Amino acid sequence: MKISFKILFSVIIIAALSVGSCKKQAKCGCGGDVINELVGFPVYIYPDTAYNQATFTPLSNPYTTYYVCNPSAFMSKMKKFNYGAYVLVDGHVFWNCNYVMQSSSGSYYSYMYKSYDFEMTDIYEDLYGK
Repeated sequence: MKISFKILFSVIIIAALSVGSCKKQAKCGCGGDVINELVGFPVYIYPDTAYNQATFTPLSNPYTTYYVCNPSAFMSKMKKFNYGAYVLVDGHVFWNCNYVMQSSSGSYYSYMYKSYDFEMTDIYEDLYGK
């Protein structure tokens, strides 16, 4: 009886330790942990040349906003396109820290309106059909 109790107790302890491990939370913001990589991603681009900022929204979800981390590196290319122009972008996606803080409060806004940070590696016109 004592041996079966010791074996049962050992199995319970091992199971609790293996299941209860903590998962690493991704670092938010530009330069954090990359959560996705986009290649040839169709978007509407909104460059702000006065403040050297840029955002874009994907065609598939107008409620999602991507904030460009490095707009100055691509501002000369972005100036070629009109405000709200349809373009393709390449780059790395990060969690936006403000979004992470809002979503942790469980608000409805954070479920519908998502925002990410985006490190752009290229921007170009979609030449399909032209």
